[in-house]
Amino acid sequence: MAAAAKLVNPNAEIVAKSQSLLVNVSAGRGLASVLKSNLGPRGTLKMLVGGAGQIKLTKDGAVLLKEMQIMHPTATMIARTATAQDEITGDGTTSVVLLTGELLKCAERYVGEGMHPRVIAEGYDLARDKALEILDACAVGVDAKNPPRELLQSVARTALRTKLQPKIADLMTGAVVDAVLTVRDEDDEGSLAVDLHMVEVMTMEHKLGADSRFVRGLVLDHASRHPDMPKRLTNCHVLTCNVSLEYEKSEVASGFYYSNAEQRERLIESERKFTDDKVKQVIEFKRRVCKEGESFVVINQKGIDPLSLDMLAKEGIWACRRAKRRNMERIALACGGSAVNCLDDLEPDCLGHTGLLYEVNLGEENYTFIDEVKNPKSCTLLLKGPNKHTIDQIKDAVRDGLRAVAGVLEDGKVVPGGGAFEVAAAAELVDTFTKTEAARGKKKFGIHAYADALLVVPKVLGENA
Repeated sequence: MAAAAKLVNPNAEIVAKSQSLLVNVSAGRGLASVLKSNLGPRGTLKMLVGGAGQIKLTKDGAVLLKEMQIMHPTATMIARTATAQDEITGDGTTSVVLLTGELLKCAERYVGEGMHPRVIAEGYDLARDKALEILDACAVGVDAKNPPRELLQSVARTALRTKLQPKIADLMTGAVVDAVLTVRDEDDEGSLAVDLHMVEVMTMEHKLGADSRFVRGLVLDHASRHPDMPKRLTNCHVLTCNVSLEYEKSEVASGFYYSNAEQRERLIESERKFTDDKVKQVIEFKRRVCKEGESFVVINQKGIDPLSLDMLAKEGIWACRRAKRRNMERIALACGGSAVNCLDDLEPDCLGHTGLLYEVNLGEENYTFIDEVKNPKSCTLLLKGPNKHTIDQIKDAVRDGLRAVAGVLEDGKVVPGGGAFEVAAAAELVDTFTKTEAARGKKKFGIHAYADALLVVPKVLGENA
C-alpha cells in the first residue's frame, strides 16, 4: 500500500494505523490551541501578516481560518466545519474549533487505553442527540414579533464584545439592533423574515471607531456631478429611474452628410432633441408635484450628460448618475416609491420621500446621506475609523452581531451564554443520561468523554479572563 502511494505522489507522508490516528488528533488539538486565546471578551487579538506585507488584525475565528494557510487535511476539514457554522449562524466559529479539538483529545485518552474508536463514536452519537434535547430545554422563548429590546441588545453585546473594545461594542450594540428591527418584515405566509442584504455597511476612513453610527436611511458613495446643484435639501421627493439621459451613438454604423453649416446645426439640434425631451419631462413632472418648500431628487442608474445636468441644476433639481444597482433597490425600500424605466408615464405614486438629503466630501471621496426617512425597509451602518485595520475589525464584528440578532428573531429562542449551557449539558449527561438503559455498556465511556469535551468552553473562558 505504501509503495502504491509513493508511485502516485513521491512526496506523500505515509503513516499507518495508530500513528495516523495520533497525527490527526494532534492536528485538531494544534488548531484549537491557536484559536484558544481568542475566545471570550478578554481574548487576545491575532496579527496575520501576508506574503506581500499586508496586515490583518482580528479576533474572529472565521476570519483567522480563512486567512491562515492550513496544510493538514484533518485541520482543513475542521476549518471547513467552522466556516459552515459561520455561514449558517454568523458566529461561534472559535467555539466549534475548540469543541472539535477537545472531542479528539478526550477520545485519544480512551483509545490509548485500548478502547476501539467505534465504541467512542457510538457514545458521541448518543451524547450529541441528548445534548440537542437539553439545548431545546435550556432555550428561552422570545416573541419574535414584539421582542424585548433589552434582550436583543444583550445578544448583540455578547457577539460584539468578543471582537471589539467595550466602548465601541456598546456603541454598535444599539446600532445593530436598530438595523435588524428596521429590515425585518413578514413574508406572504405571515412568518417573520429578516433580509440582512438590505442593511448597507458603508465604511469611511475618517475620525475614530467610536464615531460609527446607525443611519435611518441610506449612505451612497457618490454624489451630484454639477457644481451648481444644492448640497443640502429638505423635504425631498425622490425619483429613482433607469433611463439614459445622455447622447448615445446609434447601434448600427451610420453616417450623416451635409453641404452647409445650416444643415449641420439642424443635425446637431435633432440629435440633442431626443435627450432634451426626456429631461424636460422630468422638469415638468417636478413642477407638477413639488409645492412650496419641497425639493426634487433624481437618482439614475444610467448616465446623465453635462448638458442635461445643467438643465436640471437650473431648475433646482439634485441629480445623481450611475448609481449602483444594489443601491437602487435599497432606495426604493428606504424612501418608498418604485424605480421607473420610462419617463412617458410618470405618476406621483412612483416617488419616494426623504426628510433630509446632504453631501459630505472627504478628500477625493464624496458621500450622499439620505436621512430622516419615515418607514424605511432598508438602512445603513456607517462605520468610521482612523485606518483600514480598525474599520475591517468593526466590519467583521458587526456582521456577526447582525446575524446573531437576526437569528433570535427567526428562531424565536435564546440560550444562556458564558458556558452556561455547556456546564448544564455536561452535568445532565454524566449525572442522569449515563444511568439510563440507552447508555448501557462501553458506550458510557464515549458519553463521559463528550461531557468532558463540552466543558472546554467554560474552562477557556475562565483562563482568558
